[in-house]
Amino acid sequence: MNKIIPIFIAAVIGGGALGLALNNLQGTDGDSFAAGQQLSANISQVMPISWNQTSTPDVRATSAILTEINAQGGKNVIWAKNAGQKSPIASLTKLMTAVIAVEFYKQDQNIIITKRAVDQMDQAGLLNPGESFGLEGLLKIMLVESSNDAAFALTELMGGPDGFVSLMNLKAYDLGLNSTYFFNPNGLDPEDTGSPAEQINYSTANDLVNLARYIVSEHPEIVEISGKKELAVYSDNGQFHHELQSTNELLGRIPGIIGGKTGTTARAGGCLLLIIKGKSPETYLVAVVLNSPDKFADMKRIIENYGL
Repeated sequence: MNKIIPIFIAAVIGGGALGLALNNLQGTDGDSFAAGQQLSANISQVMPISWNQTSTPDVRATSAILTEINAQGGKNVIWAKNAGQKSPIASLTKLMTAVIAVEFYKQDQNIIITKRAVDQMDQAGLLNPGESFGLEGLLKIMLVESSNDAAFALTELMGGPDGFVSLMNLKAYDLGLNSTYFFNPNGLDPEDTGSPAEQINYSTANDLVNLARYIVSEHPEIVEISGKKELAVYSDNGQFHHELQSTNELLGRIPGIIGGKTGTTARAGGCLLLIIKGKSPETYLVAVVLNSPDKFADMKRIIENYGL
């Protein structure tokens, strides 16, 4: 994270948002939610295992990948289809939004929901102007219910999405995600944000594996939240807000899923990233499908084909 801070300062000076941003930013050395710490312990010791491919999964997604990660962060690509092809990623975007929020906001940060946030397309999250949530609450709403409102709300401590999205792109650069770029924090198509048609968030299956690997290593609390099928969320005063229902239909149906993220838009098609326990107790896998006519069916074929 240290590499990105000087670049960010220069970026926000250019946007005139330095004072607001620095008042609300904080590094996260030593910060994590307790549940995430346990997840990190569970998958920190990883040994590679051999894979015998007996068939090729019948996947209709434009691009897809299944990769095994070892203890040192090394990758073993088990199967791939057009894994280096750039594609819109819809709400898989919110994984990077979560990374930036966790790395730059205080863990006890309170965020007030504005009308700009609730004016985002879709009503997932059931947010209302004037409500206030802690960082963890908004992360839950964004990752479990894929709320566009919550994703936008997370940008407002920096004065809106411009500075925040700049950080997302700088982080992508820092992580070597050279085929990834963001224009907004929630993954909406430009037609739904009033933006030029070419301004659409994109990545590749390969880059998304690397992003997932970073999140597992550095921010397991994000994985922990994203692996919940149902989750209660509370406002910052401790009042119950509502019960979250995950957009990931495979949770509870396929064992071994640790976490992940769904996404669908007209331009991106169906997108899905899963983090899955490996065949060995110490391994984990990252599976991605992009631009699929049925993301859950495609992912299920991949998982079943390799006996996960």
